[in-house]
Amino acid sequence: MGEKEWEAIRQLSERLDRLQQELRALKASHGAWVHPVESALSQRGLPVASHGETTHVMLPPEAPQWAADRLYELLRRYSFRLFVRDLIHSSGTSSLESLSRYCSLKTVRSYLKELERIGVVALDTQGRWRWVRGPVPSFGPTLEWYVWQIFQREFLAPAIFNVRLDRTRHGGDYDVIALVNHRLVVVEVKSSPPRGVEMPAVKAFLNRLGEVQPDVAVFLVDTELRMRDKIALLFQEALAESGEEGAEVRRLVHELFHVNHRLYLMNSRRGIYSNMRVCLRDAFRWHPMPGRFPGHEENRHASGL
Repeated sequence: MGEKEWEAIRQLSERLDRLQQELRALKASHGAWVHPVESALSQRGLPVASHGETTHVMLPPEAPQWAADRLYELLRRYSFRLFVRDLIHSSGTSSLESLSRYCSLKTVRSYLKELERIGVVALDTQGRWRWVRGPVPSFGPTLEWYVWQIFQREFLAPAIFNVRLDRTRHGGDYDVIALVNHRLVVVEVKSSPPRGVEMPAVKAFLNRLGEVQPDVAVFLVDTELRMRDKIALLFQEALAESGEEGAEVRRLVHELFHVNHRLYLMNSRRGIYSNMRVCLRDAFRWHPMPGRFPGHEENRHASGL
């Protein structure tokens, strides 16, 4: 081997050494990085035990980015979300007609083809289908994933979902937590219709808000049905029982309601993103500075009310 060849090997070796050093530095800096939402929660004395578990989310964790993009676009359609709920509660041997309660048979076939393309279901030549990863127990985790994606894609806001907090007294499970305009936003996501929401769930939600003390909270029910007939009444009753002065459920617009412009009750009519945007803009307009969150017993006594 000649002198030129040895010199080329030496130069390549030096370049390799530099690349390895840069890689080690990059790994070290990445290891020190903390998610902004985790940081905000830790500063409240509520460290995050876990978040982002996708075991029960429809989309496989190894799915490519284009598949996540396509599922996100599909989930924007209320008819698709209704279709997926029916799909989860059926089986591969069920007739396709049983999946067409909220859309046409042609649309059912189209949706199944889309889910096959992104690796969620497999179809056979007879049109029967099966889950690729095994049965999906409920639509809730996938809906949480979708709301998490909304914050990141539409609001360009850091967010986490399927969150478990340490050192809490009222249960540390939170569906979606985001940091929007430097404000902590907590979203409770309900995939069942209003008839599936009862008072214990409302009180538990208010207690969890009292521990985290977010700047904004949203109770989202994925339905196009009215919120005033049950959900608004449940919250009004729960707040009245807590003795919170001035905590009254008021209509914001359409079927969106608020309590002191900090707690919002919203359905998905006109779109989840559109409704979320209305609620956040209202909250930031009325509360340019963070304040005390209403409806929490311990917090009320601490403030002398």
